[in-house]
Amino acid sequence: MRFEIDRSPTEKLIIEGSEYKGHQLISLRIYFLSTNEEWLPTKKGVTFKREQFDEVLEALNKIKVEK
Repeated sequence: MRFEIDRSPTEKLIIEGSEYKGHQLISLRIYFLSTNEEWLPTKKGVTFKREQFDEVLEALNKIKVEK
């Protein structure tokens, strides 16, 4: 499954699940539109194990309600 969030006309955040060496992963990565009109990944992003998802989501929710 893959979700895309536009950040600008030439940049987007892509969130997707994947598998690597038997590990289920979730990645959040910034992509940019190349001069060839192709979306390419940048080094800006993070990947974590799917079993850490609840912990990451809890931390994000705490930041969300922070004032």
